[in-house]
Amino acid sequence: MAAELTRRGLFKGLAGGAKTEADRQSASVAQIGEGCVEAKGVSCRRCGEACDADAIHFKPIGGGRNTAFLADTLCNGCGACLSVCPVNAIALISLDRKALVSGLADLRRPA
Repeated sequence: MAAELTRRGLFKGLAGGAKTEADRQSASVAQIGEGCVEAKGVSCRRCGEACDADAIHFKPIGGGRNTAFLADTLCNGCGACLSVCPVNAIALISLDRKALVSGLADLRRPA
């Protein structure tokens, strides 16, 4: 179960923001949006090929379509997948924001 999400914890985590570009990059993770063409039946997979960390995989969803899946624990935030996406469906987001979104999603799920 995810740790309890509190306002204090959120602000405490955001207060120590990264100072250098290398710190900002390592404190980020890729997020694949709904604009990904794989789910629409178009075979692209450029992001998976560009990912040296092997964090992007594709799962069949039926009808010849696939969904791109990102393993957060493997993503190092390098951004190699951003430049190769033809529809700009990938963005780098901070780990703090990713944790916040995950925590909010957990709060919405019934116990």
